[in-house]
Formats: sequence, structure tokens, C-alpha cells
Amino acid sequence: MMAEASFSGTVKVILILLALWWVVRWIARARAPLDSTGPGGVKRPVGDVRIEEVPKDGRGRTPGGTIIDAEYEEIK
Repeated sequence: MMAEASFSGTVKVILILLALWWVVRWIARARAPLDSTGPGGVKRPVGDVRIEEVPKDGRGRTPGGTIIDAEYEEIK
């Protein structure tokens, strides 16, 4: 005999999975270090400015596509 899934049962399963995901996320954030580190785990001092070159391919050209800087400061 085959049982059919009910709407309320489906909603319960989704809510239980969501609750488990929130708990795991909360535990992971609680165990994370509190210091602010950048990419690669390197801590940067306040006011540190870096201008990095775009890596080039084997022929000496920059790769195609757009490069977007997510971290910037407006200097007036």
C-alpha cells in the first residue's frame, strides 16, 4: 500500500528542516572568531589601502570580463 503526502505533512517537514538549518547556522556563528579578517585570513589594519594588479594570462593579456571591487572608500 502506498501512502500519499499531505500538504500539512510537507509544511511540517519544511519547517523542521528550516529550524535545523537556523540552529546549525547559529552554532557556526557562535563558534566563529570575533576578529575581522579579510580574504585568506589576513587581518588588515584600519586605513590600509591596497592596489593590486589584475593577473595576466600566458600571453600577457588581462582576462576578459568585468572586475568589480566590492570594498571601496570614497575619498574627498
